[in-house]
Parts: sequence; C-alpha cells; structure tokens
Amino acid sequence: MKPLPLNGPLRVAAYCRVSTDKEDQLNSLSAQRQFFQKYITEHPGWSLVRVFADEGLSGTSIKRRPQFAEMISRALDGEIDLIITKEVSRFARNTVDTLQVTRKLKEKGVGVLFLNDNIDTRDNDGEFRLTIMASVAQEESRKISERTRWGQLQAMKRGVVFGNQSLYGYTLANGQLTVEPEQAEVVRLVYHKFLVERKGSHTIARELTEAGIRPPLRPNGAWSSTMIVKLLRNEKYCGDLLQKKYRTTDYLSHRKILNDGTEEQVLLRDHHEPIVSREQFEAVQSALSERASMVEDKGRFSARYWFSGKVRCGACGRSFTVKRTRRANGTDYQRFVCRGHFDTTVGCQMRAVHGPVILACAQRVLRELALDGEAIIGGLLQELEQLRQARQEDSGGTQRIQQAIQKQSDRRDRALEAFLDGSLSKNDMQRMLTRCDEEIERLRTQLEEVEKEKKRLSHNTERLAEIRVLLERELAGGDAVLDEVIQRITVYPDYFIVEVAELPIRFLVRAGGSGTGRGYKVSVTECRPVTE
Repeated sequence: MKPLPLNGPLRVAAYCRVSTDKEDQLNSLSAQRQFFQKYITEHPGWSLVRVFADEGLSGTSIKRRPQFAEMISRALDGEIDLIITKEVSRFARNTVDTLQVTRKLKEKGVGVLFLNDNIDTRDNDGEFRLTIMASVAQEESRKISERTRWGQLQAMKRGVVFGNQSLYGYTLANGQLTVEPEQAEVVRLVYHKFLVERKGSHTIARELTEAGIRPPLRPNGAWSSTMIVKLLRNEKYCGDLLQKKYRTTDYLSHRKILNDGTEEQVLLRDHHEPIVSREQFEAVQSALSERASMVEDKGRFSARYWFSGKVRCGACGRSFTVKRTRRANGTDYQRFVCRGHFDTTVGCQMRAVHGPVILACAQRVLRELALDGEAIIGGLLQELEQLRQARQEDSGGTQRIQQAIQKQSDRRDRALEAFLDGSLSKNDMQRMLTRCDEEIERLRTQLEEVEKEKKRLSHNTERLAEIRVLLERELAGGDAVLDEVIQRITVYPDYFIVEVAELPIRFLVRAGGSGTGRGYKVSVTECRPVTE
C-alpha cells in the first residue's frame, strides 16, 4: 500500500460501468457499488469520496460517459487522490484515452488502481503493464463491435427494427413497430394537406403549430418545415423498412455518418402496418422531387407570409413589422418599420422601407442565383475548397488517411509482438506505442475534418440544385420561391444584406424607390455576394 498523504486520509473514488441497461446488468452495477463502498471503508487511512457509475454506455470513448468525466475533472481539481476500478476494460477500451487520462492524473499526483489486473499506475512499471492490458481491451472491443454489427445485420434481414422510439406515428418495442393512433392521424393530415390541399411544408408547419398539435420531441415547441419534409420522405409510413441509413465510422468514436453505400442496407417492403397508402407516398415523392407543389401553390403564399420574421434591423436587431396604408384611390401600400421604433426603451431610428423595395431586393438575389449561382457559390467556397484540396494532397484523401491509420495500428501490434518474443526492449516498445497512438489520434482528427468538409460541400451543391429547380420554374420569384430561398433580409441605413437559406451566401443590395402612388418606381443599383 502506498504511503498516506501527510495532511490526512487518502481520498479515494471508485468507478464502475455496465454497457447495457438490461435489468441483470443494472443489478450488477448495484453490486459493484456495494463492493467498492465496502472495499474502501475497510481500508484504514482511506476516505470514500464517491462511487461514480455510468449505466448503459460504451467504454470505447470517455466523451460519452458523464460520470467518468466528472470523476476525472474532480481528480484534476485536487479533490481525489486515488481512483480504483475493477479492470482496464471497465475504465476504457480505447488505448489512447486510457494512457492520456492516466498520464494527466499522474501529473497531478493521482493514481489509478485496477484491482483485477493488479495494476497500480503509481508503480514504476504501472504504465508499461497498463499499455499492454489497454491494447488487449481495445482489441477485444473491436471484435465485440464486429460481432455486434454482424448480428444486427442478420436481425435486420429478419425484420427486427433497430433505433429509438422517436419515430412519429409509431411506437417501437421489442424490435417491432406499432401504429400510434393519435400521431398517425397527424401524419395522414400532413399528407392530405400536401397532396390534396397543395400546401407547402412551411404552411403545413405553421397550421399545425397554430392548431396546438404537439410536434415530435418538442412538447411545447413549434413545427418546422424540416419536420414536415421528414414525415413526407420517410418510407416507414407506407409500410416499408429501410435500415442502415447511417453507418458508424469506427468502433472507437461511434460517430455516425450517412451511409453512401459503403455498408449494406436492408430494405423490406410491406414490413409493418402502413399509415398512408403506397400510392399516396409515391405521389408525394414525385411532387417533392419535381417541386411541383411550389408552382401549384403559387398565390397561396400571400405577401403577408413570405417575409414573416425574415426582415431584421441592422441597428437594434429587432424584427420589422408591416404597416399598411390605404390611399385615397382605394389602393394599399406597405411600409416595413422596425419594432424598436415603437419601444421607448430602444428608440431605434432605423429608416422605414417601402414593401416594393424589400421585394425587389429578394427578387434580384433570386435572379443572380439563377443567372450565375454556381459561380457565386464557387467563389464563396473557394477558400474551403482550397483547404480541402491541400489536405487531400498532403494526406491522400479519406482512403489514404484510413490506410495510414491501419498502418499505424499494424506498427503498434508488431511492437507488442516484438516485445513479447524478446526482440524489443520495454523502453523501445513504450516509445513506439506512444508515437503510434499519437499519430493515430492525429490522423483520426484529420479524417473527421476531411469528412466534415466533404459533407459541407455536398450539402451546398445539393442546396444550389434545389434552388435552381425552383428558379427554372419561377425566375421572377413567386412568393413560394421567396419563402423557400430567402432566409433573412437585414436593413441598414444605406444597404440591405440578403441571406440565402441553408447556404453560406450573403448578398449586399443597394436599392431605393422614388415617386408616389402608382408612379412609385424601384431601382436596384448594386447586388453582389459578400463574405464579411
């Protein structure tokens, strides 16, 4: 036993974890808690700080374990002197995480005692023995992950449903989907509004919110157009089941990305009770693909709605409200006025803007996108693309990064084998393992960045294609197109900033009007993309 601190008893914490939330595992967790509490209290000179425990969480990454993270944080803050756990695999199955954490703790004078493995990081050879056991635990985790994925795939082919219970309209229990009647009626209502009433996603979302219908996972929130589109595109509502839409990049990070065909997907037709007919579902997919609903819905979006909540003040940040005035000849005209102007505590002095000027700014941006949208986006994304290309030239892209990771993993495996057969010294082995682990971590970070950039570029390209389809049908910019494409218009004293929805694009527009009544004329003197 290590000597006690001079200023008092050794402050000891324990950590335990189970990887599932099944009843037998939770019972095991309770037993572990009791064991550690008894173990610590039975040691003279030890003082129990707390037994930290994570339930139903993987051990491959410390980022997903809140109790573990809290324990380490408190230890680094000087509240814990010693951490005990049963074995390395309960502490972490990621070799890099294990070594990094134990090293940080050791720098602060905090030891980690692995009871079953008989490893104490305070000993001289503690890290050496820990490295070997952590590598064994990581390899076992990889094998478990592969077996689990294979088993899930076979279960999927048998019709077992994997996922959480967040699918609106159904409940998921024991791998089976069952229709939830109340929510199913809402799904049918959405399909009816889209197909029969010819309403767009924004309008449907607003009407559901106004009707007091609770949206998915937001009991007190509002529906969004994204929620509506997800309901319209999900094949489960016509009774089909497509699984493996996303794939896990690796067994350590558990990060999920869109499955682009890299892994096998499972599609089962007529798998469960449908909420809408197959004919309805296919009609919706056709309409969504062609954007026909936007054309047919023209005029249904009145000028009162397309700009709702989108016009903002560049001075105080408040939204603009519309003031309508009736002329002597019976016609109406609109003015946009900052809400801060009416608030005595703000007293905003931003100018009012005539409605035709706001409309002209938005329509001019649409024409710019239609005429040369690809060049505009290309210019704004040039820096990002150059960065992506530079990284690919440096690393060879995603495939070569993955190959490099595998190469480093092979090197660390060979180092362990060389040490075990006596051809490599302990010190040399430790140095090689450290270098390999650091390089693997660097490469994984680089891989994540490359994939993020690819996804971002892909999204921008797809979004531009969607906008171009809209503009090909309504170049002049009908209200439906404006509602879909224009995200925000910010008013400044001498210009406007127009932002495009879901794209990193902003336009500086200078526009104004002259004349009165029917003779009021609007002119746009400048329209250019900006990055600042």
